[in-house]
Amino acid sequence: MRCTETGLVFLPDPPAYEQLEEQFAWEQTSVAERRRRIRDEPVLARLSSAYKRVRLSIFRSRNKMADLALSAASRRRWPATEALQVVDLGCAECKLLASTHARCGDAGRSCVPIGIEVSRQLARDGDQRMRALGGRVICDSAISGVSGLPAGSIHLVLMSSFLELLRALRLALRPDGAVILKVPNFDCLNRRIRGGKWCGFRYPDHVNYFTPSTLARLASEAGYCVARQRLSDRLPTSDNMYAVLEPR
Repeated sequence: MRCTETGLVFLPDPPAYEQLEEQFAWEQTSVAERRRRIRDEPVLARLSSAYKRVRLSIFRSRNKMADLALSAASRRRWPATEALQVVDLGCAECKLLASTHARCGDAGRSCVPIGIEVSRQLARDGDQRMRALGGRVICDSAISGVSGLPAGSIHLVLMSSFLELLRALRLALRPDGAVILKVPNFDCLNRRIRGGKWCGFRYPDHVNYFTPSTLARLASEAGYCVARQRLSDRLPTSDNMYAVLEPR
């Protein structure tokens, strides 16, 4: 559905968080979605997989979310001896947290990786991995997990499609902290061409679908400003877009 006032596109009846723990857990829905795409559009699915493999082989060390997090940290006057508290909402297998931790280490910054994951199995596996890096994974819904974090303790938040949590994050985020976002780009050319077959539609995982303008509006209403969203962060040819938000 689309809101006639704001232009925001959203899923009207998302599942309860309890259903995401097991029934709609990411490790199950992602496999089911991949199989559906291969069944419905086998040629396109194989071409897409081949393109991803080539891209990963060329840009093996690239991780834009982690790079944006490190860039945001470098622009702040946090003491070099201060361990950065980094939270990833919906951390899944903790690949992004591990990559961010490694990049911080390469830059000479210590990092405490904290994941919040509603899937019980993913949370168990991720917690073991993050414990080895000095962090942890909280098995909880995003909203409950965020509310349990100490006030003003978090330097950086990594978010993919959890923008409804921006207000809840304000208490846990430091006044000089930042939120690194990755969300489906509803304004992209691929969505306009493919319509309902666009790969950015993920039910029921993605509840809200943003354009650069609706993203900026929601951020402002939640008390943030868009500190960065360059053209390279919102290319019309990309199915995803990125942004860095700061509390106002």
